[in-house]
Amino acid sequence: MSFKSLFTATTSFDGHRAALAQAAELTKALDAHLDVMCLGMDRSRSNYYEVGSNAIIVQAALEEAHKKAGAVQKDIEDWLAPGTLRWSTQKSIATLADVGRPLSKAARFTDLSVVPLPYRKTSTNEENLILEAILFDAASPTIVMPDVDPVSDPSCIVIGWNESAEALRAIRAALPFLKAAKDVHIAIIDPPEHAADRSDPGGALAVMLSRHGINCDIQVISRNGARVSERLQRHVTEMGADMLVMGAYGHSRFREALLGGATREMLEHAKVPVFMAH
Repeated sequence: MSFKSLFTATTSFDGHRAALAQAAELTKALDAHLDVMCLGMDRSRSNYYEVGSNAIIVQAALEEAHKKAGAVQKDIEDWLAPGTLRWSTQKSIATLADVGRPLSKAARFTDLSVVPLPYRKTSTNEENLILEAILFDAASPTIVMPDVDPVSDPSCIVIGWNESAEALRAIRAALPFLKAAKDVHIAIIDPPEHAADRSDPGGALAVMLSRHGINCDIQVISRNGARVSERLQRHVTEMGADMLVMGAYGHSRFREALLGGATREMLEHAKVPVFMAH
């Protein structure tokens, strides 16, 4: 398995530089194709266009959204043009309520998506919605990229393992990176005392990875009163990891699924690329 089709989406070139650089670096390293969706958002309304809406106002908002999408598309094409990688761009417009529609349609036919780090003080609501739509609606494995230099071949990867189906899907999707890494660490934060594998936490996962030629170690870590996200983030730093693999947790495809718990807390403070799947 390899990543041959990469996807990213943005409403702003300036706010997307780190994620775009990561996507371009990976595309080049993997000899893949990069598709960029340039979104024009109608921020004058948060819901769908309603029957009976003032036609003049709606038309003006649509024209402004088209203009914004075109400006973003031009900036990105100018940035990509001097390179040698294969790429394409597409334009789309949406309101906040239906931003998932064009995103899910485009991202579902990709191997891997790359998006900026959401939930920061400087993040826009659109950036948060883009990530949620790609993860939950398109079910695309996704690299969430903080404002750091791009990493095309992470040599040290930490896996956040908690026996969940989401974490296992993320691990399977990340196998190309895991197989190429020099060091892989399975991190388990306070495993349940009565879990089925309490005598050998993470053992079955380590066996599965070993059959792919991945040598890894298992590290059982105590929270010591800290939040799971804080302890996992500290462990990533201590290991000198350049990527974290973890599940995106939630019980529905809706926005609430990413707004609480360890997933959001990890993304708010991530210092390395986070590879996620739901």
